[in-house]
Amino acid sequence: MKNAMLKPALIALLMSPATLMAQKATLPKQITVKGSVKFATPEGQPKKIWLSRDNGTGKPTVVDSVELGADLTYSFKIKQDHPGIYKLNVMHWEHITFWSDANVTVASRGYDTAKMKIKIPHFYFVDGSHDNNFINQMELNNTLGYLRMVDEYNEEYYAKQHREKTGDSIWSGYWKDRRRYNDPRKDQQQRDELLKEIYKDRPVMIYALRSAGSPHDTTQYAATLNHLDRLIKMYPWLSEAKNLKTTIINNRAQMMKLQPGQPAPSISYPDHLGQLQGLEKYKGKYLLVDFWASWCGPCRQAIPKVMELHEQYKAKGLEVVSISIDTDKKAWEKAMADEKMPWEQLLSNDKDKTMALYQFSGIPTLYLIDREGKIVTKFTGYSPEAEKEIKAVIEKGIGAQPATEKKVMRAMSM
Repeated sequence: MKNAMLKPALIALLMSPATLMAQKATLPKQITVKGSVKFATPEGQPKKIWLSRDNGTGKPTVVDSVELGADLTYSFKIKQDHPGIYKLNVMHWEHITFWSDANVTVASRGYDTAKMKIKIPHFYFVDGSHDNNFINQMELNNTLGYLRMVDEYNEEYYAKQHREKTGDSIWSGYWKDRRRYNDPRKDQQQRDELLKEIYKDRPVMIYALRSAGSPHDTTQYAATLNHLDRLIKMYPWLSEAKNLKTTIINNRAQMMKLQPGQPAPSISYPDHLGQLQGLEKYKGKYLLVDFWASWCGPCRQAIPKVMELHEQYKAKGLEVVSISIDTDKKAWEKAMADEKMPWEQLLSNDKDKTMALYQFSGIPTLYLIDREGKIVTKFTGYSPEAEKEIKAVIEKGIGAQPATEKKVMRAMSM
């Protein structure tokens, strides 16, 4: 009976803020990461795994790398002052995130052996600590949310195509009027919010606080800073929380400079000949700036539609510039040759700076710029709705108007 009465008190003591603050002193200073893959890359392709740490600045630091063993396994020894968020880049095919407060083990597919290779998110369970399971659950939510969004987008698109080609509206009518328990984004948000409430006093919570929402979402922005202030107070050693707060404040300030009516940030990137080019020469034209990469499936799928749009409206002053964030120049050059885009192609010489300057974390991201060089609107992803709005702006000859970002389809996250 005594033990039964003492147990709840013991649990309360172990989970108290004072005990959590002392966590740093009791956690292992070194952990082991063990991984395995089912398929290695073909000969001539990298068989390397990179380990990086998220320091809260938005630019993870690569801390180690190893070659995949002949038995298709790999391992790392992490020496650390305190636990944090780490990511495995497995042969440039998979990205797996974990929390480093205990030894972890993960098994993944590795190389994509399918005939048609499209780099989309995959979820892999990382066997680690209780706190690591917070990242497991958030990663699963993100992956399933992305796949569901793409699936719903595709079905809606093909239902509309079927109606336009055949006149049969049964499919599109069902899609429009069917009962939905929750919108996919709302469904994911509710799951995320529950997890954040459960883990709100744990240092791993910083994983969920890396985005503070758009400049228009002041409620989320304030809530994120409050969460960070709480973690900073509870865990003075958690330097990532302090860095993240500074990063979010700076990013929000930059986002305010990207609102409709603001001049598009000046850039200077090399074209396919290595000559530096900017956007100033397009003043007097409508300009669609498309941030993309050769490995991005949604980006490549959108290109034919952008080509149709450009062909239809170039006589009315629409120009397009594609800015790649590829880090492999040969892959970029091959993609350009494959896609045959009839407009200027530029290659960012620092993708992190480009993403910070234009504030995006997923691609394709598109900015519509008016004739005066001012931002009209931003699209994360490309869809018929985005295309319709672009056409309306050009047809009416309007310039930048107060508006919000059009998030029509989730793009590939970085």
